[in-house]
Amino acid sequence: MAARRDEVGGVELRQGLRHPSGGPEAALRRTRQAVAVIETDVGRGMGFLVDPAGYLLTNRHVIEDADHIESVSFPDLDPPRTYESITVVYTDPKRDLALLQVRTEEPLAFVPLATHNAISPRRYVDVDDPVVVFYRGDESGEWLRVDRGTVGGLAVVNPAAGPDPFLGVRARIERGQSGGPVLDEAGRAVGIVTWVWRDKPGGYAIPIGDAIQMLADRPKMDNATKQRARAEARSREFLAALGRGDMDDARQLTSPSFARKIRGESMSTIMAATDEDAMPVMQGFIAAVEGLVDRPEIPVENAYDRLREIVARTGTETFREAMGLDEDALDRGQLVSFFYELGQAYFAARSFGHESPPDALNSALRRLQSVDAARTFALADAVGTLGGTQLQVGQVDVIPGAYAPRAVVELEGVRKQPGPGGEAIGASIGTGARAAERLTMHMRLEWGDWYVAAVAHTDMNVPIVSGKDDKG
Repeated sequence: MAARRDEVGGVELRQGLRHPSGGPEAALRRTRQAVAVIETDVGRGMGFLVDPAGYLLTNRHVIEDADHIESVSFPDLDPPRTYESITVVYTDPKRDLALLQVRTEEPLAFVPLATHNAISPRRYVDVDDPVVVFYRGDESGEWLRVDRGTVGGLAVVNPAAGPDPFLGVRARIERGQSGGPVLDEAGRAVGIVTWVWRDKPGGYAIPIGDAIQMLADRPKMDNATKQRARAEARSREFLAALGRGDMDDARQLTSPSFARKIRGESMSTIMAATDEDAMPVMQGFIAAVEGLVDRPEIPVENAYDRLREIVARTGTETFREAMGLDEDALDRGQLVSFFYELGQAYFAARSFGHESPPDALNSALRRLQSVDAARTFALADAVGTLGGTQLQVGQVDVIPGAYAPRAVVELEGVRKQPGPGGEAIGASIGTGARAAERLTMHMRLEWGDWYVAAVAHTDMNVPIVSGKDDKG
């Protein structure tokens, strides 16, 4: 009986057999030829081919913070092979998943999957089932090594890693294995390594059914009409997320390249002000967050509420003056964004990662360099421009580019005027006097979808980040 083939989102997947020819060991030898080591300018991870045309699955976090992918190599091919022409086809904004393509004319080895449908993992794996994972050896010996373990759980929750349940894996999982496959006894992928347990051996894996769902959800934009329709839909999603106060969804819709630009400018300003006078202010902030750690009388939800209160105080004029920041030097939203990301990451590292204070601070500073954190800065920039404006999407124009198209979305709405007492403009439209408002949303096509790059008043000339896809 031949393995089943299915096309999902433009990728041809193979569902492997429960009893492969040659037995499990032969299946493992074939599978490991399709396991890849991904080198970027900032780190290293793993991935695996699922289509002979070069389509490869990995974690989003393996590539999203890099400026470029340097290479994808297959150490178990004979001879080993390295490719440098890599395209980021799509990254999932919610799941820690990414689809890459190795550009080559020759068909490549692939990993068969345990299912061809986006179904519950209970349908293709069970607790205590044997599994195989790969980890890197050293260049002087066996470069790709195997460790055997078992499934530890089918619906393990880890909010730090993502919203959906994960497979728990009892096997050797460590830094650098992210994106690698978790195989069953028949050599079929049942999951994708994504996170390491800090307090015990093993880690988390994204069920392979979730990866199939990601492929099915990938937007189809093979002509200008579909591109324009998708840009309009994404702009509406962004405004709707802001309207319901869902900052997480809104952040996921912001452009990674523009977010890096805004984060870089803000961080430069803040760090330039962090001299001897500002250091006590920074230390006082960390001490306030530290006061929430290891407090069993404070439920986690209450601790996060108190953390938000601490962060909110960083937006006051008193705090700004203590930092030595002039009002024109940095927008309030950017300063709050910095301390929001710093405080959240520090608290998580101390409370859930059980890291020492110095290690937690280093983890928080690393978090600030991530694209995910950068998007907080970009969102603050957009919200600052939108203010209390209630907007509707007008005309959408897609403009071809040398490397990637961009979209310009006209927004029309009204803004509540300050009252007689001069109170600040609200976040929603009230019943008072209103003024017509015309804004423009600029969008970039990155990582296989449209993302919001900037929002500006229509008469303002806003420079948009140009150049080819950062991950291309």
